[in-house]
Amino acid sequence: MRKFKLMFCYFSVLALAFTSCSKDETNPTDNSEKATLSFSAIVNDLASKSSNKQSSASDIPECSDAQPAYATVVLSQNGMPVVGTMEAPFRVDLVAGQVFTEETPELELEPGEYSLDHFMVYDADGNLIWVAPAGGTMADFVDAPLPMDISLGAGVKKYVDVSVLCYDDRNVNEYGYLFFDLDTNEGIEFCIFGNYCDETGRHYPAEYSVDVWRYENGTRGSQIYNDHGNNVSLDGNGDYATAPLCFILPDTEGMDEYYFEITLEDSDAYGDVQNRVIRSGVINDDEVRSFFDGDNNLEYYHFRTGCEGEDSVPVFQDPESDAIFYKAIVSELNDSNAKGLAYLKLEDNRLYTTVLASGMEANMLHPQHIHGFEDDSNSVCPPSSADEDGNGFVTLGEGAPFYGPVLLPLTQNDGSFPTANSVGTYTYSQSFTLGEGETISADGIDPLENRVIVLHGMTADLDPNDDQAAEYVATLPVACGQIQEITPFSL
Repeated sequence: MRKFKLMFCYFSVLALAFTSCSKDETNPTDNSEKATLSFSAIVNDLASKSSNKQSSASDIPECSDAQPAYATVVLSQNGMPVVGTMEAPFRVDLVAGQVFTEETPELELEPGEYSLDHFMVYDADGNLIWVAPAGGTMADFVDAPLPMDISLGAGVKKYVDVSVLCYDDRNVNEYGYLFFDLDTNEGIEFCIFGNYCDETGRHYPAEYSVDVWRYENGTRGSQIYNDHGNNVSLDGNGDYATAPLCFILPDTEGMDEYYFEITLEDSDAYGDVQNRVIRSGVINDDEVRSFFDGDNNLEYYHFRTGCEGEDSVPVFQDPESDAIFYKAIVSELNDSNAKGLAYLKLEDNRLYTTVLASGMEANMLHPQHIHGFEDDSNSVCPPSSADEDGNGFVTLGEGAPFYGPVLLPLTQNDGSFPTANSVGTYTYSQSFTLGEGETISADGIDPLENRVIVLHGMTADLDPNDDQAAEYVATLPVACGQIQEITPFSL
């Protein structure tokens, strides 16, 4: 067992600014208008003042008797790095046996407004011994966490205290033995951001709360989040702002589903509104992963209530809308590894479509269509047994008896199909007008729940008896999903 005590340390940032001649200058020919930063350390043990014994110290180093040897810093100005970067902070050495830094030309700066974004102290072996906290629970233990504004003016000497932390890690006397059998689980992150528009059409950052439940056997189960909300407040520029609201969702083996309700709240930004559920619906863990952007980044779901424009990736539905919502989970065909999600909204004479595809052949154009039968019989995705000629692939023609002819090509504004990027993904969004003389008649596309979406395009050798190399077949089906209506939730 461990008991953590926080050790607090304070660093002073010394800003020495020089103009042509100040009272403290000894060199009357020095015309420098730059300010010079140096750092000195004042160490205090304030552990006894901490009453929050449950705070996590996982990001704070353990206190030691090691002598500080150097610090790493990052300074920025107007959001642009000036000294060091977060990926490669600047190292400044301490004077041997002392607790202040050596003079270095990189910290000779023009007078102005700067931000200290990173500050860590190391011993001679490169072991981290003190950290200036930047947000999170540990920031509550200091008066001025990072980022910290520093104003450097010519002809002044300015000291800025930087608080740094370590923790005193001690063994607790033990009088019993506990054994734990861990049931490990993983979580995946999903984030939401929203805009609210008033009757004039002006945009504001929306203030909202979110409730989340597990969704099991067609109904919501245990609640994961209750009334989890954001806060809209004035930023440093006097503008109302908020950050995306994020959720850690349980991700177990197999498919996990989650039911969300987003409620619009009153805000200082736009005043009182009718507090009501503005988005609701079920998403699964694959849909959550569709927002992953590379190994470390994450896009957020962006809703717009009362505003022109559609939600980015409309995973949730507007219960106040008269529109009919549909979704298709698009699964691979022909061992392509392709998959996707499709969302459709039928409102008046407009059909709004969104397709997220991954595992597609990179840098290639991929046709995509809504398929269906003219007699409105139900379309299905073809099984592998549809491969009549035995070449190992279900071609467009072999799949047609199962899903029918093309009813609507899902093209872009210029009439072209989307092209996958270098990692084989693309996001497609388009709307179509339905009616006489338009792209397709309303009678021709309905009933959407009897249609499928098919994605095409893969390099393949369709004739194993031919010595020619495999080639890209734009018409070859690579993924298919049946469109299903999303019924309103009355849970």
